[in-house]
Amino acid sequence: MFVEPKVIDYFTNDMILAKVNGDLDTAAARKYAVSGFPTAVMLSPDGKEVDRIVGYAPPDEYLKTLVDYRNGIGTLDDLLNKAKDSTDRTLYYSIADKYKYRGGSDQAADWFGKVIAAGQPTDSLSGESRMAMADLQRRAKKYDDAMASFVAIEKEFTGSMFAEQANIWQAILYRQKGDTASAITAFQKFIELYPKSDDVEYAKKQIDRLKNPPAPAEKKS
Repeated sequence: MFVEPKVIDYFTNDMILAKVNGDLDTAAARKYAVSGFPTAVMLSPDGKEVDRIVGYAPPDEYLKTLVDYRNGIGTLDDLLNKAKDSTDRTLYYSIADKYKYRGGSDQAADWFGKVIAAGQPTDSLSGESRMAMADLQRRAKKYDDAMASFVAIEKEFTGSMFAEQANIWQAILYRQKGDTASAITAFQKFIELYPKSDDVEYAKKQIDRLKNPPAPAEKKS
């Protein structure tokens, strides 16, 4: 995207672009609570965050978002101001999502909670919010809390995509905890329960990697 002429023109004439390798410059990644790549953080002249874009987008959409942010449209501050007199759950979700990617886990959880409280317990937005809250627990390495959340989601959203997602995340949690045996069993269970899922191949690859871990690198003498 950054090789597109219109994008090059924008960053040449309207905004300063500084590319940072977050894997190497970990201090910058920590400072701005970057949890995934690519992440573009827009800063004001005094170094304060205006807002950010996480992930990829088509050039026109990407540039429009940047222009909107410069004009104060669609930023976290803008959404918070709109939420003062609104009961729009979609707006609440957008605010929660912005906090999530800024490292504001507590604020994100509060707004996801508002989404759930303002709707039906098992509707789509509640499901999205429940999954996001469980993921916040996982990111914070509160694995037992996250596991309990995913188990509850699978039970309460039976037959939905949320139950399927919650099931495979249980397997991933076991893997992240280092419980290889339980992770293999959980991935196998996922394949049995959801044989038509798009994630079946992913689950099979995880099982293979867990059963056949790479040999440790030899130390140089």
